[in-house]
Amino acid sequence: MRQRELMRYLLAVDLGGTNLRVALADDAGTVHHEVRVPTMPAAGPAVVIETIVACLAEARAAAPRGVALTGIGIGSPGPLDPFNGVIFNMPNLPGWERVPLRALLEERTGLSVELGNDANAAALGEWFFGAGRGRRHLVYVTISTGIGGGVICDGRLLLGHHGAAAEVGHHLIDANTRQSWEDLAAGPALGRAASAALAAHPASALHRYARDGQVSAGDVSRAAAAGDALAQRLMDREGDLIGVGLVNMLNLYSPELIVLGGGVALNNPGLLERARTVIVERAFEVYRSVPVTLAALGDRAGILGAVALFIHMREARH
Repeated sequence: MRQRELMRYLLAVDLGGTNLRVALADDAGTVHHEVRVPTMPAAGPAVVIETIVACLAEARAAAPRGVALTGIGIGSPGPLDPFNGVIFNMPNLPGWERVPLRALLEERTGLSVELGNDANAAALGEWFFGAGRGRRHLVYVTISTGIGGGVICDGRLLLGHHGAAAEVGHHLIDANTRQSWEDLAAGPALGRAASAALAAHPASALHRYARDGQVSAGDVSRAAAAGDALAQRLMDREGDLIGVGLVNMLNLYSPELIVLGGGVALNNPGLLERARTVIVERAFEVYRSVPVTLAALGDRAGILGAVALFIHMREARH
């Protein structure tokens, strides 16, 4: 992978629609100081950027005396342009239309900035510091309110011409309905499937969780764990859908490891076994033994992903 001579300190930003996290960290993956505040997306980009600058100043002040910071890594929801550091139009952050975040923060802080998609950052974080350490070919998939991912191919993050390669959740897995993997297998899709099935299953325990006739993915998970037959069938279907998508990841990217993150995957480890069964049934023989494992970084995935993003993008330019 990479050679590290002296420990480097840098700042990391995990920009989310709900929370903003900023940390002082080193290139070994140790977080030395962290700031967490609400993002306040409705306030608009100018206010959010001022909040980022204030949090960066607090984290920077925690650096050891005499240490020069290497720069700032930022993981952010897309769509964005990682080459020019521009955020286009994030659904969860209204008003962010072609915001040159990298240039703005470089001007305000005097530090070099690298901006990247949060799923790519998480992939790099798992590769540098988590479940993918020591590998050269890795696919990371996060399954939560959406499905995203990042691909490490031959020791480099796969970005493509526009910097938006490996938008894995948007590949189609149902030609008849033109529904994407995300449409069918993300958390909200599981909730929708369960809600639609309630009327035909009046005895299901899922009715106890329903609010205005709607249940969530978490409700399905809890009911399945309690033994509800409908919920268990829905979870089996979820595992099958995840497995079909992972077969496509294997065929497309030929990884030596697949890492699964996100709340749906991490909170329901049984889905992993179901997905593995689909892989054995449907993948080419050479891929049937490829390990599929859960992400290891947990709550630090966003911050450590931003650390890894900065290091990798800087090294890729040289």
